[in-house]
Amino acid sequence: MLSILEAIQKVAQQQPHKTAYQTNSDSLTYDELWHLSDCVAQYLMALDLKRQQPIVVYGHMSPLQIVAFLGAVKAGHPYVPVDSSTPSERLQIIIEASQACLLLKTETLNSNQAIPVVEVSDLVAQATSIPTEPSTWVKDQEIHYIIYTSGSTGKPKGVQITADNLAHFVAWMHDHFPLQESGVFLNQAPYSFDLSVMDLYPALVSGQTLYAISQEQIANPKALFESLASSGIRVWTSTPSFAKMCLMNKEWDQTLMPSLNTFLFCGEVLPVSVSKELMQRFPQASIFNLYGPTETTVAVSYVEVTKELLGQFDQIPIAPISEPNLSLQEDGEIIISGPTVSAGYLGAPDLTLKAFPTIGDQRIYKTGDVGYEKDGYLFFSGRKDFQVKLHGYRLEIEEIEKQIGNLPPVASCVIIPVSKDGEIVSLSAFVVLREPLTDSAFKMTKQLKALLAEYLPSYMIPKTFKYIDTLPLNTNGKVDRKGLAVMETV
Repeated sequence: MLSILEAIQKVAQQQPHKTAYQTNSDSLTYDELWHLSDCVAQYLMALDLKRQQPIVVYGHMSPLQIVAFLGAVKAGHPYVPVDSSTPSERLQIIIEASQACLLLKTETLNSNQAIPVVEVSDLVAQATSIPTEPSTWVKDQEIHYIIYTSGSTGKPKGVQITADNLAHFVAWMHDHFPLQESGVFLNQAPYSFDLSVMDLYPALVSGQTLYAISQEQIANPKALFESLASSGIRVWTSTPSFAKMCLMNKEWDQTLMPSLNTFLFCGEVLPVSVSKELMQRFPQASIFNLYGPTETTVAVSYVEVTKELLGQFDQIPIAPISEPNLSLQEDGEIIISGPTVSAGYLGAPDLTLKAFPTIGDQRIYKTGDVGYEKDGYLFFSGRKDFQVKLHGYRLEIEEIEKQIGNLPPVASCVIIPVSKDGEIVSLSAFVVLREPLTDSAFKMTKQLKALLAEYLPSYMIPKTFKYIDTLPLNTNGKVDRKGLAVMETV
């Protein structure tokens, strides 16, 4: 089985001056990445910490974050990536829940932490690079990283990914996508979001260059597109929401990014409309729709989005039915098996037992996603927990969003349930229109409700419609539903 660290070491030896990581203001060669991560590893080993005790790595799209990741696993420790956008209260919860022994930071952070805090730049400036021995590296069933996801209880859950899980995922990526040929990989997702793993390790293992863009650049469209134009990106990994945002710039096309030939989408439903527009703007590029939760190491299935597929279905499937690691339970829940299924939730045996049952001699993950089969493909149809009860009716939020999104005047839509005294009393639709409003919002709402009445019963039609220029994204590049819920209450 592929050793992630051995593969990166080989690149560092054979192409030491090749750029491993690039931002608009900083870069790191493979030789620097390897030797600086040795410095971090030596520092950690000198502390004589308990093996496999987690190390928090705090920052945002910094080359030194990657140095810290590799340094931690070289010293036998899993890392816990925490983005600098994380509220301090949530950071404290993660530190306590993970029982981390140290925090390595690349950004400014309030020093009042429960564990020692070390600046990575200070550490590598002072330390001496002594090569680590493979015997100290994280391996096999040991934990390589822990990513915290939101939990239904309100407390984040620490998903543990082993060295073997990650190695199987990277091997799968290299087997199914055109990643080996030379090129630059977009790194858009923060490291606290597991979508980042889809570009990070496949790129480093094959000796490619990662081109990272920050939230600051994303918030400044002019800077973002100037950066993308000069990036030379060949492989684009992002959420569909981020691509949809980029499509609002009419100049974002093959001319601006002539090297771009592979789109990899994961984390959200990929809309047909986004796929069609990408095909028009990037005729040289292949588009892949990937599926998989954090608990099964980023992604486990894919379909290539072709004109034939778009002509055949009004929704993009997530896998062919023949995919061996995906299956449907009787209630329609998607379950996942195979070598990338996580070791479970850190310090939460009851949650782990519930989500990762064993069937026969096989450990599976119950995703909470609902799917259906049609014409040889598996489709995602929503979340079990995306159901709401309104006036006695059980509604699927995503079904309503899909119907509104299909209306001719609408570009995209998000539904927010409105609660009063703990009970959902109505639904509110946040809508991005294809063209600016020329008439009153009242008349547009009346028009949309009349169109919807052809597809949905009255109890499924939102009470209010609010028109916004773009759907806000959270730091993971997904639609910021929590932010919209706050807007709803204002």
